[in-house]
Amino acid sequence: MQWQLLFILLLVVGSAGPTALAADTDFTALRSQIETSRQQGNLELADKLTADYLAAATEHADAQQQALAYHQMGNNAMERNNYPLARQQLEQAISLLQPNGQSIALANAIRRLGMVYRYQSDYASALRYVYQAMQIYQALEDESEIANTYSSIGTILEKMGQYEEALQAHQQSFALHFKLGNQSSLASAIYNLGDLHRVLGDKDKALAYFLQTLQLDLASGDKLNIAYSHNKLGYLYSELGEFTKAAEHTQQAMMLFEQIGAPRDTDWGRTVVAKLAMEQGDFLKAQQLLDGVIERAKAHSYKSLLVDAYKMAAELALRQNNAETALRYTTAGIEQAQQNNERADEAQLQHMQVQALVKLDAVREALAAMLRQKQLDDEIFNSKRAATIAAIQAQTDFTRQQYQIDLLQNEQQLQQAQLEQQHLIRNFWISGLVAAFILMISLYRRYVQRQQNRRLEQEVATRTQQLQQKNTELAHAYQQLEIVSLTDKLTGLHNRHFLESHIMTELEQCRRMLHRSDDSVPATHSELALFMIDLDHFKSLNDSYGHSVGDEVLKQLRHIMQQVFRQSDYLVRWGGEEFVAIARNINRDEVSHLAQRLVTAVQQTPILVTGCQPLHISCSVGYACYPLPLGETAMHWQRLLKLADLCLYAAKYSGRNGWVGLDNCAAELPLSQAGINAAQMQAWQLQGLLQLQHSFGGSVKWQA
Repeated sequence: MQWQLLFILLLVVGSAGPTALAADTDFTALRSQIETSRQQGNLELADKLTADYLAAATEHADAQQQALAYHQMGNNAMERNNYPLARQQLEQAISLLQPNGQSIALANAIRRLGMVYRYQSDYASALRYVYQAMQIYQALEDESEIANTYSSIGTILEKMGQYEEALQAHQQSFALHFKLGNQSSLASAIYNLGDLHRVLGDKDKALAYFLQTLQLDLASGDKLNIAYSHNKLGYLYSELGEFTKAAEHTQQAMMLFEQIGAPRDTDWGRTVVAKLAMEQGDFLKAQQLLDGVIERAKAHSYKSLLVDAYKMAAELALRQNNAETALRYTTAGIEQAQQNNERADEAQLQHMQVQALVKLDAVREALAAMLRQKQLDDEIFNSKRAATIAAIQAQTDFTRQQYQIDLLQNEQQLQQAQLEQQHLIRNFWISGLVAAFILMISLYRRYVQRQQNRRLEQEVATRTQQLQQKNTELAHAYQQLEIVSLTDKLTGLHNRHFLESHIMTELEQCRRMLHRSDDSVPATHSELALFMIDLDHFKSLNDSYGHSVGDEVLKQLRHIMQQVFRQSDYLVRWGGEEFVAIARNINRDEVSHLAQRLVTAVQQTPILVTGCQPLHISCSVGYACYPLPLGETAMHWQRLLKLADLCLYAAKYSGRNGWVGLDNCAAELPLSQAGINAAQMQAWQLQGLLQLQHSFGGSVKWQA
């Protein structure tokens, strides 16, 4: 359809010249064609149509349409990540719109300019422009755009790391869209809330939000939004290890992207497919997909997507111990991230480059890369700190705006009173009686004025104190945010995000300590054990007593675990009734005793819940020791988690209320490979290749 319209447009130009084009142009239809072309990734056509738009607006001498044309040019430049050009064109649009006063078009251009600064990581400028747009929307009482602007504010604050304030902004956006009944915008607000919870590590809540967003998108029928929701769900399910669901949602997203004709989004979907293949151990498929994405991203200038593809390709190479390839990808990714001014991505790539250089034993280069990474992290921290100060100032200025207006009105009243007083003085000599009367009025007015000034000074002092208190509360909230993001809200134990942030360091430290030891000086208490713990029949307990009782059981389990494990060990709520414990600096000969102590402690400790008889529960435990003699330096920690999880399920199938543990194995076993299952473990046990211990009298059952 867009090519037919363009063909008709060109015929008009060719037959009637520029004057006919300007006279007959349907600006609304032309803007729709530009936006459709941009959504489909055809930026060359979008640029051509935008140039025709500007030519027609210029022929009409219509400053409003010229400004809208420059706005579209800015959007095209943003699609190409050409932010300096986008900023220049949006500023041109704003300069054309400002003489006509406040308007929706002006606010839209100002807000878009703020998002340009956001993509350039200049968050202070971004917030300044977005708040300026918010003031115009509020003056025009446009609640829909106010809601959209809260969403923009939340996105910027999230990038600054101000997650609490970002959450508040997204919630305000959600509340307004809900009030207006705008289903499409409501879905976007829920989507933003879900993505923020994903960043904070609360993947269960993020999943619930994304599923709700998908339902709203399906109801609206917007294929592009439906595809976005499917793709985000595919990525999240992949992170959660639910590969079947991840594949289903990713396939739906890819199908819709291809139907819409959005090549860039299709390649974004391919990166999710590549991640899924990588997590499942299909490295060849993942590499082929990423190679294609990188090639097309270079050809079409998908600069941000190119950086993401380089990061994933580098991670894939590191998982395969291909350090030279990882080094090549990180070098290219760092260069592209620097061009894009994407400093957070640059820091991540720099960290991966350090890993690659360490694997290549390039100590000096690794140290230099590590220093560059630290310098970059310091710069990002300082930039965020400065931006945070600017954000607080911008929020404070915005909040005080109405107060300043009230203060101005009081000043105008004061000036009027002074003029009236001067008028009375000029007429003082007219009459003594009138003069006395006027003097009384004047004295009374002065008294009222002093009272008003006192009240005003008190109100200013009160407002200042409130602002100072709010700033103190915000500073305290920032300090607590990192603790909250690493802690499970129900039990107070660490969460998955904490473990994922620390486990690789612990494994590497364990490996180094063992590497330093020799036969003459053996390493003692330098090993590590990973325990998977699951409460038996927990669903039945919830069904019988209710979820509140189940929550209380989980809380009291924390105290039991703290009595069994040491203070230096890591205790993590993994999800639902599953827990993970990391016993650090331990001798593997002691691990089975520790597992038995935990099982016994849980069984013998009654759970006291108000309004219920004492509850007696039990648990099943699976553990795996580290290191294992199989060249496991390349072994991802999730493989260790998988081995412990298989042992946990063996304990479940063997009768529950017990434990199964992997202490050691034969050196030739491929435990570091993907796809290990219960059947394989059972076969190895029968062959005598696994050194297992368990608390069950008979043999261990690996499957139901």
